[in-house]
Amino acid sequence: MIANDLHMHSTHSLDGNHTIAELCTRALQLGLSHIAVTDHVEWVPGGAHQRPDFDHYFAELDECRSRYAGQGLQLLSGLELGNPHEHRDEVEALLARYPFDVVIGSMHWLNGVNIHYSSCFDGQEVDAVYAAYFDQIARIAAEIDCQIIAHFDRIFWPGTARFGPPQIERIEPAVRNAVRAVAEHGRILELNTRFVTHEPGWNDSLLTVLRWYREEGGSFVAVNSDAHRVSEMGRYRSIGEDLVRSAGCLPYAYLSSAVPG
Repeated sequence: MIANDLHMHSTHSLDGNHTIAELCTRALQLGLSHIAVTDHVEWVPGGAHQRPDFDHYFAELDECRSRYAGQGLQLLSGLELGNPHEHRDEVEALLARYPFDVVIGSMHWLNGVNIHYSSCFDGQEVDAVYAAYFDQIARIAAEIDCQIIAHFDRIFWPGTARFGPPQIERIEPAVRNAVRAVAEHGRILELNTRFVTHEPGWNDSLLTVLRWYREEGGSFVAVNSDAHRVSEMGRYRSIGEDLVRSAGCLPYAYLSSAVPG
């Protein structure tokens, strides 16, 4: 089995803390064979378009590929697109210009509000916000040429802090619609391992979503750290893989012959 972590951020992201070389060194220490450095491309509502200098990024990446390949590490290029379905022309131009190995589609903004914060629920019913989030995930899966749909549970993080664990069965139609779109369009659902140790009741909700994904035709789940510093790489990987297998799915292995291209 290929051991990979296909979602992490270097100093080419505004919130990244370590260089590509430092990520590579840590990957080898962890026994990873494949990593993708997927720095942020964001269209901040009312703000500046945030994206790396990809010419500089690829120059650094190529130097690290040469440096670390002989040590058994395959270094993949990538990017994480925030709300890409709302900026399709720019996304298509960017993907046409650079040879990215891994393209991740993410929801970071809902109705112009950052979903990292519980303020995205202000004046709204919690399940309506959850459903709206999954409706947008379905759009990304259907409209954007990406391999991975990131952190399906991202909206639960601020929601749980404010309201307690999600009552997942109350939003089943919206969640099933989203994971069905992921499967039907050949995307890979990501299980972000950041909060797989969250209590109470967190993993029960994750497991339910993963089972619905399997029932809707999904097979593979990318178990990724979404690391922003080397200490977060590979975090809780074994817990994530156990959840994926418990749902009847398989951890996604990059370039595995079992996984569709």
